[in-house]
Amino acid sequence: MQTVNTYLAVANVNASMEFLERAFAFTRGVVLPDADGQVRYAEMRHGESVIMLVRRGDSATASGGAAALYTYVNDVDRAAADARKAGAGVTDAEDQAWGDRTSVVTDPDGYRWVLATFKKLAPFT
Repeated sequence: MQTVNTYLAVANVNASMEFLERAFAFTRGVVLPDADGQVRYAEMRHGESVIMLVRRGDSATASGGAAALYTYVNDVDRAAADARKAGAGVTDAEDQAWGDRTSVVTDPDGYRWVLATFKKLAPFT
């Protein structure tokens, strides 16, 4: 996985996956359904690039269902502390149901950065 990934919040994950496949020749990576079998999260790949798709407004996602830059770091707690010292808005790091430990940083321009340390891949429940 790349260090920085685009994290898009979309109205319909299935429709967005199909569009990216048809329009730009993206291929599917990890696709995770919710308990009802509806796709809740998908990784779409094109070469070395990855776009992560989540449902817009899904409060159970790392960004609360908003677009962000999903950024893998070695130690999310340390990276969040560094961002806080640099003046960013920072949420406390939490272990997530899907297996990452995350913290959301809002930079001075209002962009969201989800800092994440990969722990394990787990299905949505």
